[in-house]
Amino acid sequence: MKRELAELVARWLDAGHSPADVQEHVLRGLPSDGTVVHRPGGLLRYLLRDVPAPVARVPRPPSRLDGTRECLGVHTQATLFRPVGDETLCGERLAGRV
Repeated sequence: MKRELAELVARWLDAGHSPADVQEHVLRGLPSDGTVVHRPGGLLRYLLRDVPAPVARVPRPPSRLDGTRECLGVHTQATLFRPVGDETLCGERLAGRV
């Protein structure tokens, strides 16, 4: 049973899932109503038999960009600024310089 379960997990990892993805999938599949699992290996085999396509993760922007906002003014390229309040225009647009 160990070898079979290891092969199933290996298929998940080969498909691009992380160990945390596998763990989360298994935990979601466990009974939450207090039902006793008499054959845990069989349940794991059932839960791991189908390997879904991995979910594309959107990379988190670097922390140095936290708190920045894109200026809604007309720019040649996107311009980020760090607002003081709820303003939507960067300092250059507010001053009318550009």
